[in-house]
Amino acid sequence: MKYTTLTLLVFPVFLLQNCGGKDISDALVPTTSIQIQKEFLLGGLPELQFEMLDTINLEAKGIPPISSVQDIAFSQNFFFLLDRKQGLLKFDYSGSFLRAIGEIGEGPMEYILPYAIYLEENENKVLVTDWVKMVLISYDLDGKFISSSRLPGRPISLYNENDTLLVIQESIFGSNEKARNVLLSSYEPKTLEVIKHQKNPLYSYISKFTLIHMLPRVLGGRNESSLFYLPQTRQEGLFEHKDTIYRKVEDHLVPEYLLHFTGFENEEQIWISYVEMFEGYACLVFLFEKQYYLVLLDLVNCIPLSILKNTIDTHVTAMKIQSLPRHLKGNMFYSILGTEDGMEEKNPLIVFYRLVSPSIKGDRNSGK
Repeated sequence: MKYTTLTLLVFPVFLLQNCGGKDISDALVPTTSIQIQKEFLLGGLPELQFEMLDTINLEAKGIPPISSVQDIAFSQNFFFLLDRKQGLLKFDYSGSFLRAIGEIGEGPMEYILPYAIYLEENENKVLVTDWVKMVLISYDLDGKFISSSRLPGRPISLYNENDTLLVIQESIFGSNEKARNVLLSSYEPKTLEVIKHQKNPLYSYISKFTLIHMLPRVLGGRNESSLFYLPQTRQEGLFEHKDTIYRKVEDHLVPEYLLHFTGFENEEQIWISYVEMFEGYACLVFLFEKQYYLVLLDLVNCIPLSILKNTIDTHVTAMKIQSLPRHLKGNMFYSILGTEDGMEEKNPLIVFYRLVSPSIKGDRNSGK
C-alpha cells in the first residue's frame, strides 16, 4: 500500500465524571506539574502528523456484523476483537475471520457482557471479563474453555504489573448520587488463582454520566510503578483547570503528575475525556470551546510536544469514538474507523499508522 502522510481526525468519547468522596486526599500535591497553555492550543504547538501504513478490512464473507467494538488485542500473527454484541472474535491480518472465542450466554463457559480482554500468548491463553456476571474467564487460543474466577466487583480493565494480573473493578453499590468504589484484585495470570482482593477501595467517585464507562483505568508503568488517571470533573473546582495522574504505591494512590491548563479564563470550561500513557509519553484528549484536542505530552521533560484538533461532531457514535488513535508500540498507532453517518452500515476498518512528527525516541520508561 502506498504511504500517505495525513493529519488524523479524531472523535473521542465525551466521558464526563464528577468525583466526590475520594479516599485520595486533595491535600497531597503532585511533585511534577505539566503546563498546557491556552496559547499553545490555539496555534503554538505543531500538528501531529501520521503516515498511514496499512489497513484491515473486516467486510469479508462470513464475518459477523461488528458495531460495538469494546476492546482489541494484537498478536504477531493474529488479533482479537471484542464486540459487545458478537463476543470475542479472532482474525488474521488479512482480515479473515478465524473463529469465535466463547459465546454470549448465561452458561458457566459463556459471557453476558464481555468488557475487557487480556492476551497471554506465551501461555496460549486469552482472558475475558464479564461485566454482568462479574467473572474472569480464560480460553486457549483455539477457543477451548480453561477456567473462570469470580470477581468482587464489575470489571473495568485488565493490566499486567510485574507478571501479576491487576483487575480494576467497580463496586456493585452506589448510584449517580451515591459514591461508588473502584476495587483492585490481583491474580496469577497463568492459573487465575487469587493473589489478593484489596480490602480498601482504591478510589471512590460519583458519576453523572453512566454506570458503564472506560475510566478510571491503568495508564501503564513507568519507573516500576503503575500510573492511574482518575477523572475529576468537579462541580465547584471546575475553574481550577487542573487534573491529576496518580502512582500506585502498595495499596493506595499518590499524586504523580498535575495536568495544569494555564491562560484560561475562569468561565472557560475544559472537559478531559481520555488519557493514554506509553513509554514515558501520554496522549491527552479533552474538549474546549466545542473543539476536541489531542495533546502529546512528554512525561520525562514534562512538556506538551504536539497537538491534534478537530471540531466537535454533533452526533458522536460509538464507532466514531474508536477512531481515536491508540498506541500500539514505538511510534506505531492504530485506529478503528466505522461507517460515516448516512452511509450503508459496514464493518469497521482497522488502520495502522506511524507517527511521523514528532518522533518517539528511546525507552521512555527508563527516562533514557
